[in-house]
Amino acid sequence: MFREKMKTPAIPERVYTLCKIVEKKPLPVKELKNKMEPDYLQQSTSYYSDYREAAEELGLISIVDETAELAVSPSVVRSLADMRRYVNGRLEAFADGQFYRVTKAYYGWGVKVLHGEQNVANLAPALEQELGVSLDAKAMRAWRFWIAYLGLGYLHDMFIVPNADGFLHDLISCADFEKKRTYSFGEFIERILPCAKIVIDGEPSNRQLNYGVSNGLRTLHDAGILRMEHILDQEDIWSLYPLKAHTIEATVTNVTILA
Repeated sequence: MFREKMKTPAIPERVYTLCKIVEKKPLPVKELKNKMEPDYLQQSTSYYSDYREAAEELGLISIVDETAELAVSPSVVRSLADMRRYVNGRLEAFADGQFYRVTKAYYGWGVKVLHGEQNVANLAPALEQELGVSLDAKAMRAWRFWIAYLGLGYLHDMFIVPNADGFLHDLISCADFEKKRTYSFGEFIERILPCAKIVIDGEPSNRQLNYGVSNGLRTLHDAGILRMEHILDQEDIWSLYPLKAHTIEATVTNVTILA
């Protein structure tokens, strides 16, 4: 799912459920499969290998001598939100995979996504040509499940609205920011950037943030998670995607973490 081809059956909820089962005790892989897909259901197709593979890729479980066990602290899978925070902190490890590259390309399109194809399944040809990787409608359907779960976009029917609010909130939570302290915006970006290159340029020398990241920051501002400001006489000026209807219309110099 993350290292190579995206697979539709490997949805976050299945990965999470698998982890919760082995959290209780290690299980032989055959027994684990039967718990996820009981024989009495007589399913014609098994999806087990796809979501088990995703759990292994993410380092959530390990398989030793045909026995599966939880490979992380139980706190990581305490809830779907906890697992999301863990996964968001590990995405940079999959920079060569389809999920990472498709997400980075989609964010790179900026506001153009609002005026183009509205069904993510139909984006495969354009992304395939841009990235030089093999993509199909099934892969894109798999992408949409994880992009929504990881807080990188809002799903509207089959269209993803780029908004990194949940993703950014997770990175902020893990970056050891001091609450109520005001940071220069450059320092804020520097702290989250090691885990955020999937949506933020690794060397943002132009100090411009794309449409999806700008949406996320404004959403967090409105929710009281952080406060962005443009303080006069500050030299560390960054530009968000312009939005006249918002109190933070275009530029920002400082950010205060509130919650």
